[in-house]
Amino acid sequence: MVKASTDGIWGHLEAIVNLFLSSRVLPGMLKEAVVRPLLKKSSLDPTDLVNYYPAFNLPFLACLSSVWLMEWKALDEYVNLPDSHYEYNLLSKKEELFLVFVATFHTIKMTSQKWLDESEVDKPIWRHELTIVVPKKKEINNASCLLIITPAKNDGSASSILSSKDHLIYLADRSKSIVAVLRQVPFQPLTFHKHPLGRKKIKGLDIFAYSWWRFMNDPDAPPHWLVQFPMVKATVRAMDTITDYMMKTMKKNITRFTLTGISMDGWITWLTAAVDSRVAAIIPIGMDFLNLTESFPHQYRAYCGWSYRLRAFYEMNITQELDHPRFSLLASHLDPLAYNERFTNISKFIILASGDEVSVPDNSHYYFPYLEGEKHLHIIPNADDRFLGIEILSDPILVSYTRVKNNYPRPSVSWQRIMTNSTGIIYFNSSPEPNEIFSYHADTVGGTRRDFRMRIGAGNSFQNNNVKWTKTNVEHVKIRQYKKELEIPAEGWRAFFVQAIFPMDVSGAKLVFTSEIHIIPDTFPCPNCDGCHGTLV
Repeated sequence: MVKASTDGIWGHLEAIVNLFLSSRVLPGMLKEAVVRPLLKKSSLDPTDLVNYYPAFNLPFLACLSSVWLMEWKALDEYVNLPDSHYEYNLLSKKEELFLVFVATFHTIKMTSQKWLDESEVDKPIWRHELTIVVPKKKEINNASCLLIITPAKNDGSASSILSSKDHLIYLADRSKSIVAVLRQVPFQPLTFHKHPLGRKKIKGLDIFAYSWWRFMNDPDAPPHWLVQFPMVKATVRAMDTITDYMMKTMKKNITRFTLTGISMDGWITWLTAAVDSRVAAIIPIGMDFLNLTESFPHQYRAYCGWSYRLRAFYEMNITQELDHPRFSLLASHLDPLAYNERFTNISKFIILASGDEVSVPDNSHYYFPYLEGEKHLHIIPNADDRFLGIEILSDPILVSYTRVKNNYPRPSVSWQRIMTNSTGIIYFNSSPEPNEIFSYHADTVGGTRRDFRMRIGAGNSFQNNNVKWTKTNVEHVKIRQYKKELEIPAEGWRAFFVQAIFPMDVSGAKLVFTSEIHIIPDTFPCPNCDGCHGTLV
């Protein structure tokens, strides 16, 4: 956060102006009508505000500052805190070919920040590979960029499927825009010197679990101990780098970003959008843990335990401390719903897998109805979060991005979930009417758990869970309304959702929206459990 110098508040006016412009906390009209014109001047002077806007006096500034500070959160402060370690340099520039598509790959080495110090972690300096893909022989949109966030380790191992060369060329060519991929988010593997279990070179969810454990168990630990903080900062620095590099090398002014990432990197799309106004849209994939204080207990009631994929959190006793006061504080920093009012002008296209092994398929009930602004859901049947292939994800990402980039209208859909004594019903409303519309349903295996995962825990490993989603037709009730009604099963639980398919746009991809998942009966095999260790299942 900007602090006043001994020379007075005016000494930091320009820094404050720049923070305002990139922050979500200042209304857009004030940015454009009041703040941005000041930057067109060669320098800033205290009298500029009065000369440009006579009513813009010091009491007004004080009032505006107080409003800003009330809304300013710890994540805003950390992301905007200057870090002298930030830098980037070009490593290579090379043309690549996929089928008939050609693109130039600009590979950049970027240092985003220093997170913690050597007394806490072996590698506090976060370094990343940032690849900017520019399609050849295309009229590139001047303003937009699709930024993919991936978790490749800093030992040079393979990255996410989203960042494969062919996938990047395809997205750049079909969208006629810049596509970029940011790797090593989080920077991993890492060794934390005070890890209570003495583990070395941890990665992925183990880093998340340790950072959460440290924050919850150390009352002196500041919020930036939570690893999502540096992950968001790395993403913001990547946007800064893309903007600066493209302007300097190609005179392209990138002002709007669409962010996408799988699982925990999907989480970062939410939080980055909350703190940086350059984000116009997000496409989080396989990240369904909004409303943390409700979604975690919901899993226990459904499974009578915790998914084996949450082993890292289980072994650090985090699942046992969901009623801990510091967990509520953690949620206030990390839960996207804590920033909900900032999502009003952001398009949200949420891609989920019906057999997700980390979260419960109806977690959306705890957040989707409450999200501000444009929001759409796309549930992929017979898939889980780890085995979503490029052939499944390419078109949903492409069509969602191009429609926002080109400001094409999106269909309007809504639904109602209803329970009767013997059936469950989904009424699905769509304007315009879709080209195709279906329903998918699946039953649990037995009646002991409300469990629709593709794989379940088996000791220290996993085994297949014989849950299959079946495609069936829906009833056309009236114009722009459809109905799917299913009987409550004699044993266990039945889940279903409606899928609507709309025509292809100029990207050549079809747009698919779905309803939320409806599970019948609306009962649970286990009660809520506060402060209990439970087991992995």
